Amino acid sequence: MNSTVTHPAASSSARSTPLTRRFKAAYGFGSMADGIVAAGFGFFLLFYLTAVCGMSGTLAGTAKLIALLVDAVADPAIGLASDRARSRLGRRLPFMIGSLLPFALAFGLLFTIPSLLSGGQQFLFVTICLVTLRLSLSFFVLPFTAVGAEATDDYAERASIVSYRLTFQNAGILFGVVMGLGVFMSGPSSLLAAEKYIPYAWTCAAVMLVAGVIAIRAVFSALPRLHGAKPDETPFLSGFIRELAELSRNRSFLVLFGTVLTYFLAYSAHVSLALHASRYFWNLDSRAIQLVLLSTTLGPLLGGPISAFALRYIEKRTLSIAAFLAIAIFLMWPPLLQLYGPFSLDPAAATVILFVNGLLVGTAIMIGGVGFQSMLADTADEHEWLFGVRREGLFFSGLTLAYKAASGLGGLIAGIALDLIHFPTDLSAREPGQGIPQDILDRLALISGPLPALFALTAPLFLFGYHLTRKKHAQIITDLEERKAKEAGTGS
Repeated sequence: MNSTVTHPAASSSARSTPLTRRFKAAYGFGSMADGIVAAGFGFFLLFYLTAVCGMSGTLAGTAKLIALLVDAVADPAIGLASDRARSRLGRRLPFMIGSLLPFALAFGLLFTIPSLLSGGQQFLFVTICLVTLRLSLSFFVLPFTAVGAEATDDYAERASIVSYRLTFQNAGILFGVVMGLGVFMSGPSSLLAAEKYIPYAWTCAAVMLVAGVIAIRAVFSALPRLHGAKPDETPFLSGFIRELAELSRNRSFLVLFGTVLTYFLAYSAHVSLALHASRYFWNLDSRAIQLVLLSTTLGPLLGGPISAFALRYIEKRTLSIAAFLAIAIFLMWPPLLQLYGPFSLDPAAATVILFVNGLLVGTAIMIGGVGFQSMLADTADEHEWLFGVRREGLFFSGLTLAYKAASGLGGLIAGIALDLIHFPTDLSAREPGQGIPQDILDRLALISGPLPALFALTAPLFLFGYHLTRKKHAQIITDLEERKAKEAGTGS
């Protein structure tokens, strides 16, 4: 056994020591990389591929779906591999270190599509970049996220770690949007200029590398707190099948899986169409679009403190249900007001309304995310209590599978919907002033807001089946500590 592997009793004692704010900030900074990718994927990619590069919405959505499905299928294996790995650097770090450079390079290449490519060649190039990006990002994010659940056993401390991680993830989204709309694509017609996306992408890739290195250093400093892999002679494939079977028997996990699947199906469809709707339905300029898109990323400023206060008195499940219901309402009402209300908003008034609404969406996302993700960490303890093994990596990969499959399907739905409403794909080649028919714009509003909101309304229904309360979790931790103490006594 390696010298960096800490005795279980020593790591358990270390986990009872409160984490410093410095560690939480350095660890959370790693989520900047994930946030930047989310901004590129969510706000810019579908617009870039369709309006700038001329791909059909269906082909663009299909490329995203293929990459996300390949990644989603691989995620459980990646998660289990990081759970079982034994090395001088522990279970998680080798995966994070090896994946950092590939996902940064793949992101840069994705927005640097050669102009000579078209049709099938263009589709193949995009798909390869997307598959590489998604797989390498998973090799980084899954072990990284699992560390947050391992670093402490405290019920409230875990919510704090999640809050830091989500705050920096939103900071990454903020950075991605500002670099795009505020710097590189800030001119009147810059959104349709392919050459503007190249420096944007490589600037983001460089920041991803910096964020990843800082997170790796933080995880290295936390090695004495982390669980070591238990010796397991079971072949990986048969062990993988056994672990998936155990996962399917965990009620709490299945509830969270269903919640993620339905929520991200809705939200990814909404986000994929946000730039289209902002530019063409609401008729906003680049500066106004930037403000609207940035409003969601400001949510942690309100959502973080609200969730920290509320979780002192409210169960995580209750808080998450309320937040998810609020998100659905916020997604739905602005387009309906513009289409069927007593008056129409001009671009200036729409900017104010959409900014405030986006801020409320971001706040609700932060509140729901803190409650939901810390529920997942608690469920990992329940899994060890039920089955005798810790599988944070497999747990987070299972939920990531749901997230990515839903995100891919949501992106595909968005692309197909654009084709069904006959939204043009030749905007970059059109003459100035050549507009889009109003009936197409009205349908764009419906598919970008109310339609995703209807899907989002089903997500919190799953959480009514989640029964792991604060009191029950405290008892599980006590039982696990007693079990480990007995095992240590037997071993000695």
